[in-house]
This record gives sequence, structure tokens and C-alpha cells, in this order.
Amino acid sequence: MKLKLFVAAVALASAGTAAAQDTVRIGLVQPLTGPVAYDGNGYANTVKMLVEDMNAKGGVLGKKIELMVEDGACNPAQSVNAAEKLVTRDKVVALIGAFCSTSTAAMMEVARKHKVPHITAVSTAAQLTEQNNPYFFRAVATTPMLGNSFGGELPSAVKGKRFAFLVINDDWGRSMVASYPATLQKAGGTIVATEFFQSSELQFLSLITKIKSSNPDAIILAANSQHAAALSKQIRELGITVPLIGEGSWTSDSYFKLAGPAAEGVYGLVEYVYTVKNPINEAFVRMSRDKLKENPSKFSGASHTAFNIMVDAIRRAGAADPEKIRAALTQTNYNGVVGNIRFDEKNQAYGQDVYLAIIKGGVPEVVRTAKIAKP
Repeated sequence: MKLKLFVAAVALASAGTAAAQDTVRIGLVQPLTGPVAYDGNGYANTVKMLVEDMNAKGGVLGKKIELMVEDGACNPAQSVNAAEKLVTRDKVVALIGAFCSTSTAAMMEVARKHKVPHITAVSTAAQLTEQNNPYFFRAVATTPMLGNSFGGELPSAVKGKRFAFLVINDDWGRSMVASYPATLQKAGGTIVATEFFQSSELQFLSLITKIKSSNPDAIILAANSQHAAALSKQIRELGITVPLIGEGSWTSDSYFKLAGPAAEGVYGLVEYVYTVKNPINEAFVRMSRDKLKENPSKFSGASHTAFNIMVDAIRRAGAADPEKIRAALTQTNYNGVVGNIRFDEKNQAYGQDVYLAIIKGGVPEVVRTAKIAKP
């Protein structure tokens, strides 16, 4: 019996290896459950759409792309287990994920251990690219980069000087609070209040009341769809009419649907917005509307960027070999939905555009654009 089980296990492993050789396997870890599942599923569905489209056009290296998807739930331990499974059992040659910065930080160590290239276009915590991990690449601006690009623009954009922060209590929110004040203050702004909320919260009235008492001219927020909608509704319900400026899902259809009239006039400080006019983005928007029946969100744009950069590297590597793909990633010179992207010596992206957009009639209208400089 033991011999039969052993033979069966070997046969299963061999079948998996053979399948991996017949296709190019890419692993995706996203929060399909948990507090940011809405955005994580949107990200995953977009990548599935892109894989289907690319396979219809011949795939890469003459092979079909096989997408292997795992739920990381924005939980570091679960994301590690997901990445381990993808690499050791499913034999993927590249990893994309894991959305939340803490989970990405954990997952990138799996990539380092197994020498598999790993990319994110969502996680913005600055320390991720300070770990000297040659297998990790970030195709998105860090929160400090966004702060440097736009912090000094906010006083004139909203015609105010007194700013309050109301942000999620994680690496992202804390990084935002640490990054924006310097450029805000140089432009004549002052910080009058700072409050943090937990990812498990959806009732914010006590925090909003504290913010209101500081009499801000504008409130800066860090939140994804569900939190963003609840925050904007509750802020308006308490009679606060000052401009809201958000990093996160503030220009996405998902936010508009959940927030309703409370979304009107809100500013999104984002790395992607579907109303940007360039041929690559316009084709992507048409595909998303046709296949997914919605406009691409910030996270859809991120998935388009991360997936296409990885496939571009696989194509230039000339083989589905993790080490060759990693080397090709370092030479990235990719033109996509947000312009040109390259990686610096720490594998941090630069050169792409970022946007300040205001919501008018449920449509994000870009009011200012900045380019991410090389660090």
C-alpha cells in the first residue's frame, strides 16, 4: 500500500511538472476573502481577463499562460502559505501579489527563498524595496513618492491650509501620515489632526467627530472601497462639507456604487484612473467594459501593469526560467496604461504618471498629473 501511495504521489508530481512545461504558469495571490475582498477579486478577475485575451493571441513563448490563483486574504501567514504552494506544488515561474503591504512583505521572502521573480503594483509601503531582495519588483509609486509628487499641490488644489488625516492603521496609512506633512507644510499647509482606524471597523463617527472639532479645510484619507464608502457617507452625515482627498479606491466604480451621492466632489490621489487618454489605456477600458461590464478600477490598472510587465520580461527572457525572467525584469522599459516604467537598482518603478482626479457626476476628472521621478 505504501509503495502504491508513493508511486501515485510521484505520478502526480510528474503530471504537475509536465503541465508546467506545456504552459507558462504564473502565480497570483490576492485577498479573495476578508476586508478588502471586493478590490482583491476585482484585481484577480482583471488578470484572468488579460490571460484569456493574451492566450487568444498566442500566449507567450509559443505557449499558453496558465494562471494559478490563491487567496491571501491580506493575511501575511496565509499569503506565505499561498505563495509556497504556488512555487513548490504548482511550479509557477513568477509570482504576482499580495495586495496589502504586510502580506507582500511576507510573500516576498518566499520568492527570495525559492528564487522566483515577484512583482506587486499595489503595495506601497516604502520599506519593501529597502530589503535588498533581488527577486522582488514594485511597479507602483510608494506612498512617500506620491506625497513628494502631490503633497505640495494640495493646498492650492483645494484652496485650504488646515489638513486632517483619517487613515487605516497599517503600513500604508502610517506611511502616508509620515510622508505628506513635509511637502504640505512647505506649500503653506498645517496638520491639525491625525486619526487612525482599524481594518475591521466600518463605524467611524467617534473618529470623525474628533476630526470635525479640529476645523480642517480638507481631510486626507487612506482607504479601499468598503472603508472609503463608509467614511465618505459618515463624514457627510455629520455635516462636514470640506474636500476629501483619498489614496485608494476613490476613483473606482465600486466606490461610486457604494458611496452614492457622498462620492461627489471627492478627490482621488491615485496611480491609475480609467479616464486617462492614451491608446493602451483606451483599449484596456474597452476590454474591461466588454468583458467585465465595468470601468477599470485603480486595482484593475495595477493588475494590467503588473501582469504585462511580467509577461514582457518572460518574452524577453526567451524562456520560462525564473532566473532569466528576474534578469529581464531588471531591464524593463515598459509602456503601459500609466506611461513608461523602468526599475531602479532597488527594483522600484519610476517614470510613470500619477493623478489627482475629482469626482463629477460619478466620473473621475483628472485635474493634475505628475511624473514619478527616479528615487
